[in-house]
Amino acid sequence: MNLHFLRFLAQPAFVIPWYAFGAIAAMLVLSDTFTANRQVTPALKAAWPIIVLFFSVIGVVLYLGSCRPRHIGSIWNEAGAEDANRTHREFVAEKWKKVVGSDIHCVAGDGLGIVTAMIVMRLLGFGFWPEIWTEYVVGFAFGWFLFQAPAMHHMGMPWRTAIWKGGRAEFFSMATVMVGMGLVMRFLTPVIVGQPPSPVTAAFWGIAALGLLVGFIFTYPINWWLVTIGWKHGMT
Repeated sequence: MNLHFLRFLAQPAFVIPWYAFGAIAAMLVLSDTFTANRQVTPALKAAWPIIVLFFSVIGVVLYLGSCRPRHIGSIWNEAGAEDANRTHREFVAEKWKKVVGSDIHCVAGDGLGIVTAMIVMRLLGFGFWPEIWTEYVVGFAFGWFLFQAPAMHHMGMPWRTAIWKGGRAEFFSMATVMVGMGLVMRFLTPVIVGQPPSPVTAAFWGIAALGLLVGFIFTYPINWWLVTIGWKHGMT
């Protein structure tokens, strides 16, 4: 299969507008979760802007389609918090939306750690395998301690329980995110740009967006399972 069409991901003409739109949309989404769509949980209020920054227009579609009821701001202002809470709860009740929330929560934390580690390892000149394992460890730590455990503690769990259950869920989520990103790095990066690109290039950020998107797709079935068995709660 000829994948050379993906070389547009290395072009500034694509990457700059992609992230410019993503940055503006991320700020608007963050504002929206505090002023209109207030029922979004604290963890997802942090996660959605990260996802929208990297996924750009795709992230906006996911947010509007799975997390934001229409006219939620008007319902809050005119009918009050109780009606707004009920509207939001009913809107996100579908299983696929709950799983999207779980997936967003996972990929935001993992992705933030992975991209951070990738920047450092690329600047230091490490090879593929040291880089991939460092990204795994840092991504796992970010997802576990910055997103999973605090989210479960916010739901009422003691910190010790939240850390244990957060790590348990994160183990499965992170593994599949990393498989998706690893496949992009190993097989698509050489096609798109040849050598692993530097963080100061457009190619780095274009491939990072693709890697996180593939990771999002790969971990969706696992998050469906985790929501089904009650290890994660999704868009609640």
